[in-house]
Amino acid sequence: MIISLKEFWKPLTLTALVALSLLGAYSVGYDSADKSWQLEWTMRDKADSDAREQRQADERAEEQRRQRAADQAAKDADEDNEQLKADALDAQHSADRLREQLAQLRQQFADSETGKLSNAATAGASKSQAVILLTELLSESSEAAGEYAKEADRAYGAGQTCERIYTSLTEVKH
Repeated sequence: MIISLKEFWKPLTLTALVALSLLGAYSVGYDSADKSWQLEWTMRDKADSDAREQRQADERAEEQRRQRAADQAAKDADEDNEQLKADALDAQHSADRLREQLAQLRQQFADSETGKLSNAATAGASKSQAVILLTELLSESSEAAGEYAKEADRAYGAGQTCERIYTSLTEVKH
């Protein structure tokens, strides 16, 4: 066996060197491919991270836009409510003046000369009572109408505010 080794040591050494060279080349190629894939994965991870950051920034911007729109709608609603309160106060003053006028009319009918006449006193008194009853009824209906108007104004204002907020939140901004 030693003799056969002496004969084949050159080809065996050459074969071993070629095998080691191929193994080294394979190892270098494997490392190179691994580094190439690592670079691609790193680039992909960075692209994913950048896309996530951009999406978060877009979502924050949209949330801020919606919040500004809701704040503006609330501010507009407050201004509308102030106007409604001023209008209601004006209506209340008008109703108070009307009540005063009705009270004066009632007093005028009660103090009229027809109420003092004997024969016509009964007819005048019943007319006077009818006018007083009608003025009281008008006064009460005016108060009720005022209350209904206040509630209608409040509901209208709340509905308008809700509609503005909904519209501002559902608008698509690009």
